[in-house]
Amino acid sequence: MTNSSWKGALGAALSLGLLASPMIALPANAVDTPPGTASVTGDGVIINEAFVTGGSAGTPYTNKFVELYNPTDAPVSLEGWSLQYRAPGSTANPSATALRGTIPAKGYFLVQGGSNGAAGVALPTPDLVTGFGPGGPGGVIVLSDRSSSVGALPVGNAAGTPGVVDLLGYGTALAFEGSAATTPGAGSTKSTNRTNFADTDDNGADFTLQDTTPMNSTSGGSTPTPTPTPTPTPTAPTPGTVTPIRDIQGTTDTSPLVGSTVTTRGKITAAYPSGGFQGFFLQTAGTSAAADQTASDALFVYSPATVGSVAVGDHVQVTGLVGEFNGMTQLTVAAGGTEELTEAAEEPKASAIALPASDAAREAVEGMLFQPEGDFTVADNYTVNQYGEVTLATGTERLLQPTDVARPGTPEFAAVVADNAARGIRLDDGASTNFFAQANRGKVLPYLTPSEPVRVGSTAEFTSPVILDYRNNAWKFQPLAELDGASPEGVQPVRFSGERPAAPQQVGGDVKIASFNVLNYFPTTGDDLSGCTYYTDRAGNPITINGGCDARGAANKENFERQEAKIVAAITALDADVVTLMEIENSVKFGKNRDAALATLVEALNEKSPGTWDYVRSPADVPAPADEDVIRTALIYKKAVAEPVGESVILNDTVAFSNARKPLAQAFKPVGGTEDQTFLAIVNHFKSKGSGPSTGPNADTGDGQGAWNAARVTQARALAAFADTMKTAAKTDRVFLTGDFNSYTQEDPMQVLYEAGYVNQGEKDDSYSYVFSGLSGSLDHVLASPAVDATVTGVDTWNINSVESVALEYSRYNNNVTDYYVADPYRASDHDPVIVGFDVAAPDTTAELNLLNINDFHGRIDANTVRFAGTVEKLRAEFGEDKTAFLSAGDNIGASLFASALQDDEPTIDVLNALELKASAVGNHEFDRGLEDLTGRVSDSADYPILGANVYTKGTTDPALDEYSIITVDGVDVAVIGVVTEETASLVSPGGIATIDFGDPVEAVNRVAAEIEEQDLADVIVAEYHDGAGDGVVEGATIEEEIAAGGAFARIVTETTPLVDAIFTGHTHKQYAWDAPVPGAAGQTRPVLQTGSYGEFIGQITLTVDTATGDVESYTARNVARTTDADAGLVSTYPRVAAVKTIVDAALAEAAVIGNQPVGSVTQDITTAFNGTTRDDRTSESTLGNLVADSLRASLAPAERGGAQIGVVNPGGLRNELYYAPDGVVTFAEANAVLPFVNDLWTTTLTGAQFTAMLEQQWQPEGSSRSFLALGLSDNVSVTYDPALERGSRITSVLVDGEPLDPAKDYRIGTFSFLAQGGDNFTVFREGADTRESGLVDRDAWIEYIRANSPLSPSFDRRSVQVQGAPTAVKAGDAVSFAVSKLDLTSLGSPVNTSVAASYVAADGTATDLGAFPVTAGSATVTVTIPATAAGAGRLVLTAAPSSTTVTLPVTVEAVQEPEVPAEPGKPDKPDKPEKPGKPEKPGKPEKPGKPEKPEKPGKPA
Repeated sequence: MTNSSWKGALGAALSLGLLASPMIALPANAVDTPPGTASVTGDGVIINEAFVTGGSAGTPYTNKFVELYNPTDAPVSLEGWSLQYRAPGSTANPSATALRGTIPAKGYFLVQGGSNGAAGVALPTPDLVTGFGPGGPGGVIVLSDRSSSVGALPVGNAAGTPGVVDLLGYGTALAFEGSAATTPGAGSTKSTNRTNFADTDDNGADFTLQDTTPMNSTSGGSTPTPTPTPTPTPTAPTPGTVTPIRDIQGTTDTSPLVGSTVTTRGKITAAYPSGGFQGFFLQTAGTSAAADQTASDALFVYSPATVGSVAVGDHVQVTGLVGEFNGMTQLTVAAGGTEELTEAAEEPKASAIALPASDAAREAVEGMLFQPEGDFTVADNYTVNQYGEVTLATGTERLLQPTDVARPGTPEFAAVVADNAARGIRLDDGASTNFFAQANRGKVLPYLTPSEPVRVGSTAEFTSPVILDYRNNAWKFQPLAELDGASPEGVQPVRFSGERPAAPQQVGGDVKIASFNVLNYFPTTGDDLSGCTYYTDRAGNPITINGGCDARGAANKENFERQEAKIVAAITALDADVVTLMEIENSVKFGKNRDAALATLVEALNEKSPGTWDYVRSPADVPAPADEDVIRTALIYKKAVAEPVGESVILNDTVAFSNARKPLAQAFKPVGGTEDQTFLAIVNHFKSKGSGPSTGPNADTGDGQGAWNAARVTQARALAAFADTMKTAAKTDRVFLTGDFNSYTQEDPMQVLYEAGYVNQGEKDDSYSYVFSGLSGSLDHVLASPAVDATVTGVDTWNINSVESVALEYSRYNNNVTDYYVADPYRASDHDPVIVGFDVAAPDTTAELNLLNINDFHGRIDANTVRFAGTVEKLRAEFGEDKTAFLSAGDNIGASLFASALQDDEPTIDVLNALELKASAVGNHEFDRGLEDLTGRVSDSADYPILGANVYTKGTTDPALDEYSIITVDGVDVAVIGVVTEETASLVSPGGIATIDFGDPVEAVNRVAAEIEEQDLADVIVAEYHDGAGDGVVEGATIEEEIAAGGAFARIVTETTPLVDAIFTGHTHKQYAWDAPVPGAAGQTRPVLQTGSYGEFIGQITLTVDTATGDVESYTARNVARTTDADAGLVSTYPRVAAVKTIVDAALAEAAVIGNQPVGSVTQDITTAFNGTTRDDRTSESTLGNLVADSLRASLAPAERGGAQIGVVNPGGLRNELYYAPDGVVTFAEANAVLPFVNDLWTTTLTGAQFTAMLEQQWQPEGSSRSFLALGLSDNVSVTYDPALERGSRITSVLVDGEPLDPAKDYRIGTFSFLAQGGDNFTVFREGADTRESGLVDRDAWIEYIRANSPLSPSFDRRSVQVQGAPTAVKAGDAVSFAVSKLDLTSLGSPVNTSVAASYVAADGTATDLGAFPVTAGSATVTVTIPATAAGAGRLVLTAAPSSTTVTLPVTVEAVQEPEVPAEPGKPDKPDKPEKPGKPEKPGKPEKPGKPEKPEKPGKPA
């Protein structure tokens, strides 16, 4: 178990774990009374932890504290002692705060200090409450055995100063032991903390930033238990009853068995005989971490005596003492306490569960074996060169500075803080090695190599298991052994990857301006001055200045040249025309010309690029040297591109900038340019966040903005006023404010500048310029006035510094045996440069938006996919990358071709990713496998957002999907809103969408558009409707006719808010590009478009937008047919097409393995209904639908499969044809393409009345996108209907197995699970009884049917025929006349009926021929005379030729009264069944119909 910083102090039993640590083991000759000073042998009181940001926003505790530790066997009285503090940069005597009380032996003492604000929780009960106030940015903390100040401290190493028991110098402190420790900085959640109480008299080596763990006197002191002196024959502990590891761990953050000696057993998963851990991890055999477990099945065994004799994989039993060490449960096992077991045991399994986000969830799997999966991103690499640690973040995003993302104190701010905590994890090296310690500088660092820089933002892929460990107050992944950087093979568990940009991204423009903090570029080096102290390399050579003098850079010329080489390389590759600089030496402070350092830099740049650079001279009016810092701001420029206009100007405000570098302004114009092309650059370096006062307006208030925020706000206001003055003087409104503002993007000083009208160019970029404490944000900014912002062509934050390891800096030269120094741009500074391109000419105020769209692609991975991609790319190339956005109206996947369906549509998603689809509406088919699949697997694979503004969490109006996405096209922010047809609930299996509702799509678009407009999120709004023009006359119709037809499309056109500028539609597989009237704007139109389907056409809407107003000035709309260009030419011309071809080839090859296997054959085409050349007319019966219905009846007829009597098929379930060409063979892929949904086959019982209601429901509800859906029925069903009758009474007769349907009788129906759950609005199925799953899926049953019944032939007889005016009761001898229509099928190859023969069949089977009648266009008028001898129940039977369609009409005949009853004639012989027409002569191989230009009917799912 672990104890986290926000959970309070560790339990009192922690001391038992501490005693097991080798770092504090007492020597055998420990003295009785501790000495007065701390020492490297650990025999004096030490400052163990200092937390200096208490109360700041996001920090765990309200108060600052200093934790003391007494490593000796005797208590130490603090009477007459004091804690003292001196601010960084100060040489004054430190101020003293009196101490009192006693530190127990082997115990802690917690001194509570002041607070920066109200954030955080109270500390564990402090041993002493004071107002002690060390600052976050740095300073010196002294533990003294005097009550008064220790007086002047030496500059540099202050170890051994009289009165100093222990001393901690951090940040920019001028005094320290050995070297200064890293500062936590303002607002940091970390404390400065020793590891294992190490005290080598080197603050920089002994202290690191760690999670905060305050310990008071009750947390530690105990009767001392020295480490036993080894003896030749140690006594092994006696094993007891085996206690399971999870019982030792317990379910809380402290083991319930602390202090107990226990025996347990398990498999060794990791062992560390070297590196300092001196133990191994033990996990219960056969266990694996689960997301819902409450106690861990693993723990750490601290056993220096036995770790060398065991190995990973050993099955062992151990007996030892349970304890908690720095929050980690461990078992301390002495010599003889580890026994290897011979019995077999199952290996523990490395768990692939997601990294638990909460502390409690991590505690429940502490110490267990993990195989991390998914994305991990490097968040920090600062300590990789000291402790071999890399901070990672789960996911693809870095950990972010909260105030860079959100305003302080907002819910968004809190969300970032929470996200950082949930996603962060450290990757350790299986050792406690401090590579800064002199003894370890000769060891090769882990992870970081000259060829693998482990940059922040890089991805980390885990290649082998790790242990989830809690150590040094942080959660960590540990490799399974110590990772030796010299030979990492077999141990290093990760592989890092990521790009290292050789140059900034192209930003375009006539002129490029940049901001660059050059990290204390000082040509005046330490050897030029007296009194300097130095940081040294591993050989003791001075490298950089540590203090003692005013210079801040290199120790000598050799090191300066290394620094300069990197800065010159960076500025040269930056390729800006004007570069604004910060942290360059102010040479006047060293008795030189103020510009001397600047001239030195330019000279070095010109050595690299002769004659290129010059610098802006200081003005005649400069501040007094006493009013300036030793660093300053400056500007350099390329002489061939820009020239200064007039003299530079310094804002010599000695009040606002009394503690910061003064802004420097210079006007420029392009070389040879005109006065109206003048622009102004003002470079800044605001007050830093550190070393703030403890009270007053500049104290750190704890809101995340650090100290001196009020000063920076004042500086921002002064800068805005200065800029106004300079604009007037320079006669330009084109102004850039650049520099290191020491303020993150959303902080108060930046808000001042935003309110003044300046636009932060960095917000157009997705990078950050600075990394601090593992959090990324931007302190470096380029802001532009509105006039010049309109001309900006590009922005890039060039990540060459902040994301690189500090080991690469010149300041770390020869710090480690590995030589990381290269004279290249990487880690030339700690801040990244920001570059902005802009044009000097007046900007074009219009933008051209090229919007390309598809709908209902349905996984078309086939021979046409490359040409589909080529069409997209050709249309993109016409306008250019920046002006084009590729979008979709949904149904990208589902009902897909075999090559896509076989691989769960991943090839289709990959193709759309390769084509850089920017956004897609969700279609009904995206829900084919349910919401969980859509929001999980599909969304994870898609690089584009899937939008559904009208998809709500069940019973609420809370969005279940993203409602819109903002994209930028030609500099214009475009909002894309996506919605899906409200009918979706009836189109997909209800089980997968049980938790969501589908609302009115038009209402949703209007609501979201209003929100976007209100929040000014976009200039242009595009609506993607997965719904559109449906039945009626859409093919070749006018928009007016479609509006008049009513329904969903009419509402889309007439009710969508005028805020929407363009409308794309889908779902109905129609094709149109119309000018739609804008409601409420007489005479105004906007485009509404649908492409048809399957990528056969690409929709293109172009919008010309006034960028000043956001208004659309004009538009075009068209559908562009798929190109016929050869694949090879498209692939060689367009890289995205080449990528698509690779994806398609792989998918087709994979599909061919199974798909090309023959499963049967056909004698001729068996297809869906066609409307002209367009397939899938769902309003008509088809040979394919009836065949599939026959297959369902056959497959589900056995009692064990459900006992089906009737097969029923919805037309939307049929997604392809069974074509004869080329040889009649049906392959697996072709069969699968007919039924691609992999629906379960179900049976259910419907009464005859319910079956009739099902047939009535073929007429869809009012407003549906299709008014009628023709069901496929098995060949034992015959139906007549009259559509002119009232809804609910249109079915006029039904025969099953030749007998009239009995309304009260039960019938077993076999169908798809989709339909059986009420899909396609056939809701009567939900009333079915005894509904059963058959255990079959449609594909398997269908293919087995084909195998068993091949060769298959189409049956051209219709099973439903329209009959109008037919009598149900007649008199014998009467003539009757009625109309019959819909006799012809429209499936390919269907014969045209020419006649229909009529007969009367009496109840006894006697048939009377009533004549034949001509059939025209599938219709006939039948006029017959009922036989005079007929009486009672009978049937009129019509048989169409040549299709053999049979219509049976039940009639009741009233007998004619005769004076005499003739003798009853003998029963006539039953006429022979008419011979079925001979099979027509086999036609020549027909060509497969070409893809239609305007598909008739849209796809609907099974």
